[in-house]
Amino acid sequence: MDSSKARRTLVVSGVPDALPPSRMADKLVIHFQRSKNLGGDVQHVQYPTNLKGVAFVTFDGIQDAERVLKVDHVLEDKEFPDAYPVTVFRFSEDVFLFFRAEVDLSMFGDLNGLIQELKDSHRSVRFSLLMSKRAAVVEGPFKAMKKLREDLITRMQSTGYRSRESGAGRCVVSVVGGLQEDSTWVDTNVFKYIWKFQHRKLDRCFQKYAVEIETQKQGDLTQIILSGTEHSLIMSARSELEQLVATWMSDLRTQKIDYGSLDRHQRERLLGFCKDASLQHPDVLFVSMETCIEVVGPSASSYNFCKEVEGMMCDTNKQPSKNAYLS
Repeated sequence: MDSSKARRTLVVSGVPDALPPSRMADKLVIHFQRSKNLGGDVQHVQYPTNLKGVAFVTFDGIQDAERVLKVDHVLEDKEFPDAYPVTVFRFSEDVFLFFRAEVDLSMFGDLNGLIQELKDSHRSVRFSLLMSKRAAVVEGPFKAMKKLREDLITRMQSTGYRSRESGAGRCVVSVVGGLQEDSTWVDTNVFKYIWKFQHRKLDRCFQKYAVEIETQKQGDLTQIILSGTEHSLIMSARSELEQLVATWMSDLRTQKIDYGSLDRHQRERLLGFCKDASLQHPDVLFVSMETCIEVVGPSASSYNFCKEVEGMMCDTNKQPSKNAYLS
């Protein structure tokens, strides 16, 4: 979907299975064109989709789509046996990672108040309260469900709830409908280099296996946390990532330009020289650290980069120490 159409398209979740699909699509057009719903001209409704209870509604104008997001929506019609609240949110690629789960809320007090607060904070998620079980059914896209998970954990901790049994675990785990995680450790500089120069390749990898990543840097190593719904896909993404890192590790070298003894003006001048040198060596990444500049790239390129910067410093009679460049 092109960016213009994506901005005019809204995702509607919670569409009931109350009418034949073509008839329900007509009802959605009528609902989202009504002025009382802040609607506008609807260009197209895609329903059904490969996501249960989800429709894509595309408006003629971006302003129409933005306006519709400002109010809550309830599908009502004389052909419906009941009124059906639906959740409306912006279209994004992660909508295809859609989750539905039952969440244990037994550790909380006022469930009606809690659900209302959660609805206000997480408008991309649909909530159905199961009062008899002190639980709720939640559904929504991947990123929205992760934020909900974090919010519930924080709220649970603030209540002072501590369980030796599975209560806390149910709240943490089931809220994302079986979301699983795995992680791997990679060299920090190598990952920075890949992130800068192979970003699209990384994105394709993660999209292919339907995983999201988070990074946590710890010195010379960075932990890559991969999360998704299927363990096999997570492991495949991890394997491909590790192969990519291993390939680059064999080619990349890290040189260091020490500037711990330089004053602020000399450091600024050195950084300027590094920026100039990067124009001549576009396959090199330089990173300013506390006491040095780390230069990452193929062996010959990173070495020539450092020699060029050294020459620039010599020309200004501000030559770094002889031990400035380390392999």
